[in-house]
Amino acid sequence: MRIWNRVAGEPWAVTETALQTILDIATRENDSPEAVAARLGRELRNTHTVVERDGVAVIPVVGPLFRYANLFTQISGATSYEILAQDLNVALEDPAIKAIVLDIDSPGGEVNGVSELAGMIYQARGRKPIVAYASGDAASGAYWIASAADRIVVSETSALGSIGVVGIYRRKDTQGAHGAVEIVSSQSPNKRLDPGTEEGRTKLQTRIDAMAQVFITTVARNRNISPAAVMDNFGSGDVLIGAASVAVGMADRIGSLERLIAELANPNPPKPEGFFIHKPQENPRMNLETLTRDHPDLANQLRHEGAAAERERIKGILASDAAVGREKLAHELAFTVIDMSAQEASLLLEHAPQAEAKPSTSFERVMAGIPNPDIAPDGGEEVDDVEVTAKRLASY
Repeated sequence: MRIWNRVAGEPWAVTETALQTILDIATRENDSPEAVAARLGRELRNTHTVVERDGVAVIPVVGPLFRYANLFTQISGATSYEILAQDLNVALEDPAIKAIVLDIDSPGGEVNGVSELAGMIYQARGRKPIVAYASGDAASGAYWIASAADRIVVSETSALGSIGVVGIYRRKDTQGAHGAVEIVSSQSPNKRLDPGTEEGRTKLQTRIDAMAQVFITTVARNRNISPAAVMDNFGSGDVLIGAASVAVGMADRIGSLERLIAELANPNPPKPEGFFIHKPQENPRMNLETLTRDHPDLANQLRHEGAAAERERIKGILASDAAVGREKLAHELAFTVIDMSAQEASLLLEHAPQAEAKPSTSFERVMAGIPNPDIAPDGGEEVDDVEVTAKRLASY
């Protein structure tokens, strides 16, 4: 019952399979950690210790993750954030340690404490290189920790992700354990939320969603992306394998632990192992001079293609329907505004006023020079007097 009380009611950032294993251990009848330890007949020791290799500290992060170390974490092959924090501090303070590797194979674990540990790792950036290596799973809370490192290297079969939070709650019974009746203060109606009711489940869901948002926001900060990118590309609670996790930016490259340690131990490491690099290497800057010098054929081809495109642009402007009556403006756009496309020029021309058409024959030119007659009625005449209007027109 003590183990169940430790597990139930706590939010977990862990895969479903691992959580079920923890629950199986917690609900095992007559099988307390003390009883298991007695049957084993050997000293239980914490296996989460720092291993130093050529100046590189390798810190194992394996099994389910809990905030504090205890007998339960030892017999279940779990890791505590408490011990990880201690090991990390030792490695950071030791002058003989040049770099740190978090060797991760974990389905995740308890939410309580993981944010603090991830923040500690993130704040340690710059003091010494910190690299997370996913030798197996780096799921849920384990990925929360991994994302805080400077880089993430994965094996081809590593599973990364499962970003989310889950809560395990008991439905409220009429009586508590051993027939006890629980009475909650009337001033605190939300102190014992009942997941069996809609109101209780809604409040618990809000609590879990808030914790998940902290998870997503922290991963976004650690990986230097937006929270929306985390939600859209990082599996939405699912896991991604090896190269797929690198492709979406969850990890930086594929490699091996041995090669990674060798790279960190050597100040001038060989070319990084792995066929998939997430962050592209910066290429030397190229300008017209270097292009002409190093690639003359390509430069000549680009000149011809550019000239042909410019001819088509000019033709498209001058021959467009919108240029009719606006020839002067069309010519200006075609030969002066060289960065305007034919489509953009046509749109501009359509909204410009058209010039008045000039007379093309001698008769039209003569008629254009005659002013319009004043055929308005005199003061005493009616406007609709047809006979008077006709005589006035005949006088011209």
